[in-house]
Amino acid sequence: MDGKTPEIVIIGAGGMGALFGAILRSSGLAVTLYDINDDHIAAIQRHGLKLEGFGGDRTVEIAATSDAAGLTQADVLLFQCKGHGTRSAVRSVRHLVDGGAVCISFQNGLGNEEVLAEEVGEANVIGGLTTMAGCLLGLGRVQDFSRVSSYIGEMAGGVSERCKQIAEAFTQAGLETHASPNIRRDIWKKLLGNIAMSAVSGTTNLTSASCLKIPALKATGIRALDEALAVANSQGIDLDRDEAIAGMEAISIPGGTGDAKSSLCIDILNRRQTEVDYIYGSVIALGREKNIPTPTLETIASLVKGIESHYLEKNDD
Repeated sequence: MDGKTPEIVIIGAGGMGALFGAILRSSGLAVTLYDINDDHIAAIQRHGLKLEGFGGDRTVEIAATSDAAGLTQADVLLFQCKGHGTRSAVRSVRHLVDGGAVCISFQNGLGNEEVLAEEVGEANVIGGLTTMAGCLLGLGRVQDFSRVSSYIGEMAGGVSERCKQIAEAFTQAGLETHASPNIRRDIWKKLLGNIAMSAVSGTTNLTSASCLKIPALKATGIRALDEALAVANSQGIDLDRDEAIAGMEAISIPGGTGDAKSSLCIDILNRRQTEVDYIYGSVIALGREKNIPTPTLETIASLVKGIESHYLEKNDD
């Protein structure tokens, strides 16, 4: 980075990727959205990116492309595509990493950073997390819910100079970002909230705020959180239960991110493959390795798989 203003390419221009891009671009940073959804990209190219909700309705003029080969320069690649698309996505922009770009994953679940590292090397990968919420409303249209902090950090731990520089540049651009000394712990902390709410929201078509108002659903979410917490502890990740529950409740407050349905829910509503394997499957697998029971996780993950079966097989035909 050497203190220069970073050029950013966002891999995955869905609700979150487009929202991040709009925030960073609005402050004058050089940002390009990349997505394989040709119609969505074409709408942004023709009419700009339309944002609604928090901050008022507005249009942000932002570069957008569905041609990865046409991308020639970047300092930072933000991966905000679905977990099941990470490997093909990073392969499509490997030339940018070869040119010096660093990859930051702001994706859900576990394993994305490892996939990136397998493809481009651990030294070129930074972990990230955010609890912000953005929802794709239609072609070229995104709903903005609120502003909360995001975090980036070296997967090996510690605060590096490059993380400090990127975090400062993003913060100055209106996307409050902190360099974390323990990003693995932070990723797990966010994951616990995701595990508590994602499938509960997805299988009921409710916002997280609405889920917490229903005692039975809240209890199910907390049981899922407790199972994931036990798995986290088995991996050497020290997390406090009360802190985790408070975090779950904080992202479920009405009037902000709590008014959003989970990304897993949005995927189901749009008949797309969900990230259930990355949010739940990865934790279930780690639990089995350590002989830690995860019956709630397995049950709600299987329900999501059942819902997916109604449309994924048909889409494959």
